[in-house]
Amino acid sequence: MQRRIKICFLVLLAVIFICGCSTTQELKTSITSKVGSITSTVDPALVAQVPAGKRGGFSKAEFDLNLANQKVKLAEQKSDLAAAQKKYAGLEEDLANNFQKEAEIDYDLIKNEALIDSDLGKKEDNIKLRAKLQSKKLNVQADRVKIKADIEEIKRKIEYLSMETTKMDEAIKAMKFDDSKKTEPEPIGKKQ
Repeated sequence: MQRRIKICFLVLLAVIFICGCSTTQELKTSITSKVGSITSTVDPALVAQVPAGKRGGFSKAEFDLNLANQKVKLAEQKSDLAAAQKKYAGLEEDLANNFQKEAEIDYDLIKNEALIDSDLGKKEDNIKLRAKLQSKKLNVQADRVKIKADIEEIKRKIEYLSMETTKMDEAIKAMKFDDSKKTEPEPIGKKQ
């Protein structure tokens, strides 16, 4: 009997969950369609039916939109370049810290060698400490190899982004509207 009650409860719970999800989905679809109708673009099928004589500002508006799209792409590329330059600066700092760590370890090794040569402290502990410091130094040097590789990679990325940003900036500055070329709008995103 209790097993049957548990099964009924689970079925009821599943039905409530499914109904809740479908209601939520309907609400989401309704909101999306209302917002979409407010912010959506004009129907291209209807625009195609506009007579050529009434398309006066189409070419200029399309040019302005394409220009604005290119400016957004340029701004995104400049942002990527700035992020790469920031990463480069961080890697340079990591490299400097890496050299500092190695210098600290070298200093500790020299002090440790002096202790060993002077027969001060426990000889076994000093030898273990020397081995530990030498191992630490090797790890720091291995880290440096990776940091240097990362620096070279980010340098190449910065060079590429700088070159591409300059090209895009020049191309945008060279863009000029020529009303004589267009009579009908081309699809947005198509290069002129």
